[in-house]
Amino acid sequence: MRSIDRWTGAGIAALGAAVYVSSRSFPNVPGQKLGASTLPSIVAVGLFVCGLLLVLRSLRSAHYGKGSDEAPEAEQIAPAFGILGSIVLYLVASEGLGYLIVAPVCMAIAMRALKVGWARAIGWSLVASLAVHIAFYKLLKVPLPWGIVPVLY
Repeated sequence: MRSIDRWTGAGIAALGAAVYVSSRSFPNVPGQKLGASTLPSIVAVGLFVCGLLLVLRSLRSAHYGKGSDEAPEAEQIAPAFGILGSIVLYLVASEGLGYLIVAPVCMAIAMRALKVGWARAIGWSLVASLAVHIAFYKLLKVPLPWGIVPVLY
């Protein structure tokens, strides 16, 4: 583990704590036990725990002499830029083009950055994007942007 993992873990844990604190101010839904803060709070706790575990793992490997602070090579940095690029693409293009066009492209880019094969990346991107869209649109009644795609259902 490199020392960058410690700082990344600390940043993730801090993000989790900030999300948890801010989600506590979300309003309760009348007549329901679970309010608007439930899901963000669960995600925040998960982020916090994962960040903390990353910090502890990094410290433990440094303690046992397994740490490596050498500069990361291009093949280690490229996946991060692929994933960040897909997030930026989604933020910029989803409103204009629509979720059903942009989300599969972004997911495929992220999967390819993580060395998933083309067939699996494209297949899972299409299936997952459609499943998320149906879950949000039909079950949760939260519309995702249609963009240039005509309303299908």
